[in-house]
Amino acid sequence: MHETPTVFLVDPDPRFALVVDRIAAQMKINFKQFSTAEDFLAAYTSGTPGCIILEFRLLGISGIELQSRLATDPVGLPLIFATAAAELPFVVHVMQHGAISVLEKPVSELALWDAVQQAIARNQRVRRIDAKHSGVRKRLARLTQKERQVLELIVQGNANKTIARTLRLSIRTVETRRHHIFRKTGTQSVAELVRLVIQSESRDESS
Repeated sequence: MHETPTVFLVDPDPRFALVVDRIAAQMKINFKQFSTAEDFLAAYTSGTPGCIILEFRLLGISGIELQSRLATDPVGLPLIFATAAAELPFVVHVMQHGAISVLEKPVSELALWDAVQQAIARNQRVRRIDAKHSGVRKRLARLTQKERQVLELIVQGNANKTIARTLRLSIRTVETRRHHIFRKTGTQSVAELVRLVIQSESRDESS
């Protein structure tokens, strides 16, 4: 089911909130404002699609601290910083840690529009990739520990006889487990099975 993205604004500035709300309405996406990072964290549900626009300087948790906390979210929301005090060290830090952009207030509506579009597109791309890898993990999770032992040897290119000898099993048992592996993972060839395992490992490495 498709979820409408939300632009989360973490900034107490009511005038800037009107600008962001207007752009969100034009894009036909949702808008929510929070005056503090604490309020945002209390309301935010991991996996919600969209992006965040925030200030560097906030009461309590700062914008940079919020960025650090959200870094552990596997499908984190892209961040756009909008501030009247864009000091170079702060800008370098947040950009190095994945921020989409840093906009200086008063923000050009065109620049803000472009940044939000870029952020939403990135979030949608990450969500598609994560959904794909989540499906891969679920398929592999169906395997028993003994089937995983056979799987590891299959993807290494070992024949049934070699697998049987390595695991001290009968060839009949290896063939049965091999059949279960293909059925549970929904694959029909060793090549498909190898691709599935590679996809799973590539997600683990990028986490």
